[in-house]
Amino acid sequence: MKLILGSSSKYRKEVLEKAGYVFEVINPDLDEKTIIESDPYKRPLIVARAKADALLQKISEPAIVIASDIIAICEGELLEKPRDLEEAREFLRRYSEGAVPETVCAVTVCNTQTGKRYEGVDIAKTFFKPIPEEIIEKFVSEAEPLTRAGGFGVQHPILEPYIEKIEGTKESIIGMPLHLLEKLLKEIGFEKN
Repeated sequence: MKLILGSSSKYRKEVLEKAGYVFEVINPDLDEKTIIESDPYKRPLIVARAKADALLQKISEPAIVIASDIIAICEGELLEKPRDLEEAREFLRRYSEGAVPETVCAVTVCNTQTGKRYEGVDIAKTFFKPIPEEIIEKFVSEAEPLTRAGGFGVQHPILEPYIEKIEGTKESIIGMPLHLLEKLLKEIGFEKN
């Protein structure tokens, strides 16, 4: 059965490709800002479900649809993708000073034939060493922080040396926790070739 990733994120696509999955990408075309949820820990799963629902309306063939969403929370505050480069700098300075961003990543998988749906949430934390101001500037100018929840990328070579430790998995922080995805795909009956 065909696997479809419902995402415009190049980072999720890279994680799946590196893991050896063969899949098609379809953008769910969902305005996430219209989804209001006051509890940031619940928001990613609500958005992932909405993305899956949007995709299911577009797909008539037998397929397994994967939808995902991620947010970052830092010191109790929801940090989405930075609004601008100055906000990206502010986020990175907070991490440099010891604030620990926590990512909450939700995954939903749906079988278009059976209507079955399985979902889950994975949480990970990133602990940073102090980040020099010139590294913050380099990351902000070269690493597309406006495309990343919390404005940071654990897999990016500019920031990697400044990561002290990760609690959880790198793939979860990037936006696709493979251990959770594999569990959900097994539950829905999908076998990786």
